Amino acid sequence: MRMIYTITAVLGVLFLFLGDLSASDGETVEDVFKVLKWYGHASFGLETEKIIYIDPWNIPKTAPKADLILVTHSHFDHLSFKDIERLQKEETKIVCPEVCVSLLSGQVKGIRSGQEIEIDGVKVKAFPAYNPSKSFHPKRNEWVGYIITVKEVKLYHAGDTDLIPEMKKLKGINITLLPVGGKYTMSAEEAAQAASIIKADISIPMHYGGDVIGSMKDALKFKELCQGEVRILKKNEN
Repeated sequence: MRMIYTITAVLGVLFLFLGDLSASDGETVEDVFKVLKWYGHASFGLETEKIIYIDPWNIPKTAPKADLILVTHSHFDHLSFKDIERLQKEETKIVCPEVCVSLLSGQVKGIRSGQEIEIDGVKVKAFPAYNPSKSFHPKRNEWVGYIITVKEVKLYHAGDTDLIPEMKKLKGINITLLPVGGKYTMSAEEAAQAASIIKADISIPMHYGGDVIGSMKDALKFKELCQGEVRILKKNEN
C-alpha cells in the first residue's frame, strides 16, 4: 500500500511538472507576441534583446534602430531604401535574397530558400515565397519568406506568396504572418487554407492596410474562415 502511495505521489509531481512546461511554453509564445509590432502592409518589428525588422516600410521616425533587418524581395513596399537607411546603424546586419544583395550596402548577407543562418543568437531560415501561376513573384526569382526562431519560438513571415505545396513541410510554427490581400498574394480564403495546413498557435493577417492592396475586410474574412486562433493587429501598436 505504501508503494502505491509513493507511485501516486511521483506521478502527481510529474504531471504538475509537465503542466508547468506547457504553461511556460505558452507564456513564451505570448512573450514574443507581445513584442511583435505591425507597421502596416507586410512590415513588422520584433523588439526582443535584438531589434528585428521584416520588410520595413513607412516606419515611424521614432522607431528604434535595427540590429537585424530581413528583406523578403526587391519590390518597393518590401525593400524600402529610405526606411532601411533610417533604421540602419554601423552594426546593423541585413539578410536578403542573394539577388538583392547588390542593391544594399552595409553588413549584407544573401540567403537562399532552405538555408538557415544564425545572427547574434537569432536563427533565420529562408522559405520559398512565390506565385505558382502569376507573374508578380515568379519562383525563378528565388525570393523568400522567413522562419525566425527567438527564444525557441518560431515565427513564420510568409513574404509575398500564394498557397504553395512547400507549406506542408512547415512544422512547429508558433506564430504565422500570412498575406491576405489577394491579387499579388493569397486571398483571405487561400490564406485560411494555408493556416489550416501550418497549424500555428497564432495566425496574423498581413499585406493589407498599406495603400497597396487589401483592406480590413480581408483580415476579417481571414479570421472568419480560420479554424485556429487569429489575431488582427493594430498598426504601430504591440
